Amino acid sequence: MTNTGWRVALGVAASSAFFWGVAGAVDLGLERTRNGYALPDGGEWYNVAVFAGFIVAYFSVASLTDRIASWKAALIPTAGAGVGAVSSLLMGQQARHWIAAFAMVLVGYALPLIVRRRDHMTRSRVGRSEST
Repeated sequence: MTNTGWRVALGVAASSAFFWGVAGAVDLGLERTRNGYALPDGGEWYNVAVFAGFIVAYFSVASLTDRIASWKAALIPTAGAGVGAVSSLLMGQQARHWIAAFAMVLVGYALPLIVRRRDHMTRSRVGRSEST
């Protein structure tokens, strides 16, 4: 596997960990503490997954923007959102699990579309400015 392939694999794994952590946080819920809200006892792994997954996935995708098209790089968090949606529904079937799964699918579906539209708009502006 090439260096780009390893970055994609790392990005998908980290993005999946992030969305799995979000699904776990939805499953456990939040409890009020004197400093605000936090996950109850037993939610430490979900906290680690959310923070570490976000940081690693962010840098993995950011390192790929010069190698592959940006809308293809946006498919990495889309794959993670799919894993998170499935994880959320495997953790429970209550309304909160369905809402979280729907939100993750919506984010995963919209992200490549938004990035592709932005790239198209940028290219059309650059094309117009060069022709004038």
